[in-house]
Amino acid sequence: MRSKLTFTLLLIAAGALSACASGRFDSEKPDCPDVAQLHAAHLYGSWNVELPQAGQRGTLTLRQHPEFAASLRGEFRYGGQQSIASGDVEGGEFNLDESRDGKTLFAFWSGRLVPGACGAEIRGKWQPLAKPGEATRPESDFVLRRLDR
Repeated sequence: MRSKLTFTLLLIAAGALSACASGRFDSEKPDCPDVAQLHAAHLYGSWNVELPQAGQRGTLTLRQHPEFAASLRGEFRYGGQQSIASGDVEGGEFNLDESRDGKTLFAFWSGRLVPGACGAEIRGKWQPLAKPGEATRPESDFVLRRLDR
């Protein structure tokens, strides 16, 4: 009887250790940086773009802004269109302006880096702007997931 109890306790302990190692008990990864400490350079690279309510998918490539070293510049490719992106990340908040012609604003991207995703996921709201005389364009949630890690 004592050996069965010992064996059962060992199984419970092994299961708990396994769960801890896999991160199932912890929503935050201890080796991830605090998202509030990440800056633009941490986001350079390629990202998968999802706009669920707009039914769009595509990519975003981010790099250093040529005029403002602490800012972002990049290109969106989704919905058969290519756009220019410019913006910032500060304190875990992510903001980009999107332009399809390089002159006028097409949409705002406002979101937050996801804690525990190690800087590899951003979620927020995509808000397209209507042109004068045009009906309001519906907004969508967005998810950006890093492709090149």
